[in-house]
Parts: sequence; structure tokens; C-alpha cells
Amino acid sequence: MSQKIQLKKLERETRSEIFSFQNLYIAYRECQQHKGNTINAIRFGYDLETNLLALERELNDKTYQLRRSVCFINTKPVPREIFAADFRDRVIHHLLVRKVEPFFRKKFIFHSFACQKNKGAHKTVKYVERYMRRITHNFQKPAFYLKLDVAGFFMSIDQRILFDIFQQAISKEYRFKSQIEKEEILWLAKMIIFAKPTENCFIKGDHDLFKLIPPYKSLFHSGEGKGLPIGNLTSQFFANVYLNELDQFVKHQLKCHYYCRYVDDFVLLAENKQTLKFWREKINEFLKTRLQLTLHPRKQVLQSINNGIDFVGYFIKPFHTLIRQRTARNLKKKLWDFNKDLQKEKNFDFQKLNHVLACINSYYGFLRHSHSYKLRRHLYEQHFDRLQKYFKPINKTYDYFVLNPSQKDPIVRSSTSNN
Repeated sequence: MSQKIQLKKLERETRSEIFSFQNLYIAYRECQQHKGNTINAIRFGYDLETNLLALERELNDKTYQLRRSVCFINTKPVPREIFAADFRDRVIHHLLVRKVEPFFRKKFIFHSFACQKNKGAHKTVKYVERYMRRITHNFQKPAFYLKLDVAGFFMSIDQRILFDIFQQAISKEYRFKSQIEKEEILWLAKMIIFAKPTENCFIKGDHDLFKLIPPYKSLFHSGEGKGLPIGNLTSQFFANVYLNELDQFVKHQLKCHYYCRYVDDFVLLAENKQTLKFWREKINEFLKTRLQLTLHPRKQVLQSINNGIDFVGYFIKPFHTLIRQRTARNLKKKLWDFNKDLQKEKNFDFQKLNHVLACINSYYGFLRHSHSYKLRRHLYEQHFDRLQKYFKPINKTYDYFVLNPSQKDPIVRSSTSNN
């Protein structure tokens, strides 16, 4: 065998397919679907081949380093501290999650609904409704629910415990093509988990907004070895890996049949209060000893199912589901703002119009999963005002809206003429 062939064989043996150009390109395409309009995404895509080749080289040479994040405060629905990773790093986040998420999805319980494909808040509501009917025999028997919340969840995650959970699962059950593949997955996961974005970040927006964030909800005050940045795909994935320990405990140790979790909010149903109180004590003890987490003292609700369950943005009552009043108020405020802008500008250009339409349809998509026909009609008739000229409901139940055909051409021409 010639020396050249031996070198090529050695190179193949010391490299896995994880950091290949093809996998990086697929990760880029997935990332672009969510963040394709940002400046960093456009810059990265402008010289895509060069950037992906550079990433491939850095990953295989183990010289890759996370770049500076942008930190800002998102004030709605409640103030939150967000860390937006550089687009280049987001590609790597998608690369890692795409590789390991299918394996972990098999380990997760079915009734963990957050940040997973074909899951979400709407499916959570359906299963809570189903559980309510089952445990009460279609509301013929009494039953109770316990709703709990983890205090400062993302900021309280212990990075060492998280990595140990991830490493043990990967090492024991994951089928690797080679030893180098295992090492690369663990190397990349370790880098992301133990990253310190607070030490190298750019503060964007009004600095006074940071005063709205309590210390226990800020990564700047989380302490050494604690916390994951809100805003990253990997943080959402690792949150599920972390709390899967709780899910397994509730289902297999406490033997709770009626349990649903959405991120750090979860609800348990039982036929009597005593059982739920016992479970709460055991859950609190488990969280402290195993995961170094605590239950939020002011976000614990133990009530009869007949009172309804306030969960994932909906108020789930026997036989019907409503939305929170805050959601309706927020939409009314949005409609008022849009009408105010329209009064000033006299006309919306096409880009602005589509932005308004997307926002309204997003709210109405949320409303559609509740018993809210009268509210949807009321909002259109009483709060759309000038917007009725531009949008029309797709049907009589006001499921969503489309552009009024009579307004499309004038708007396009107006937008074009302004340019």
C-alpha cells in the first residue's frame, strides 16, 4: 500500500461524518428558515461555500470557538433576558441538535410537549382536556389538579449535572459509527453547555430594561456553573434533556398517569388532594437532590378540576377552553397601534401590510384552538376599524384573514412608486 493511500485511510479514520460539509449545509438551510432575514444570516450566505468550509476545517481541527452573542430584553409577554447567538454559531447548534435529538426523542415521555416536532401548546391543551375527561369519567366524578413551576429554571440549570446526564445517555445507549464520532459529539456539547455568553456579549437596546429582570432570572447573576442562555435552540433541547429526569421520576416512581409538562410548567391530575400533596413533596425533594432546582413558591395551584386549569396560555374548563384575558388585551392593543399607524401614513406599503396580516393571523391562530368565535367576531367588528378595508375573513367563523383583493393592486403600486 502506497504512503498516499495510507495517509488518506488514516484521515478517514480520524474524522467522522458529523462535521462534513454536507451536514453543515443541511444545518445552514434549517437555520436559514428561522433566521434567514437577519444581517448576520445574509452576510454568512453571501459567501456560503467559504464560510461552511471554514467551519468544517475548524470543527475537525478542534479550533472552533463560539462567537459573541447579542443580549437584549424582550418585554412581551413578560420581560425576559435573551441571548442571540451569532448566525455562524446557530448553524452549529442546528448541526448538534439535528444529530442527537432523534435519539433523545425516543427517551422522552410522550407527554413532554415543548420544543419538539409535532408537539406544542395546542397539543398540550388537547391532552389536558382528555385527561380531565378520563379521570372524572366525563365530569361525573370529582378530581383535582396540581400545577407547578420551576423557579428561575433556565438560570438554575446545573451545567455539570446536565453534561453528566447527556454524557451517560450518549455513552451507554447511542450507537456510534466510530469512537471519534462519540468524542466529537461530547466535545461540541461540552463547549456549548459550559459556554459563558455573559463574558463576551454585546448589549443591545435600552439598558434600563435590564432593571426589569429579577436577579434569579438573569444569566448575569446565575453563578458559576449555572444557567443556559434563553434564545438558543440548544438551550431548548438541553432543557428537555434535563427535565426528562423529572418526567421519568413522575411517571415511573410516582406512577402518575395524568401528567403533562411544557418547558418548566407541569400539571398533575389525581382523584384526591392528599395524593397530589404527597407528589408535590416528593417532586420538590427530587428536584433539589437530583437536579438542584426548586419549585416556585408562588406558582403552585391545587384545586378542583371544575374550577378550570390555567395552562400554556389557555384556561381549560370542563366542556370548553378559553384564552387568557391578557392575550385578548394584547391583540386589542396591537390593532389599536396598527390603526394609529394607518391614520398617520394614510396607506400601508405592501411589506408593512403583510407584516400586520402575519401578526393578526398569528393571534387568530392561537384563538382558533379555544371556544372564541364571539370574541373573534367582536374583535373584527369593533376593533379592526380601518383595517377592514385591507383584510377580509376567510370564512364566517373568522379563522384567519387574507388581503382584500380590491386593495392588492393599489397597495403594490403605492409601494412601487415610493421606491
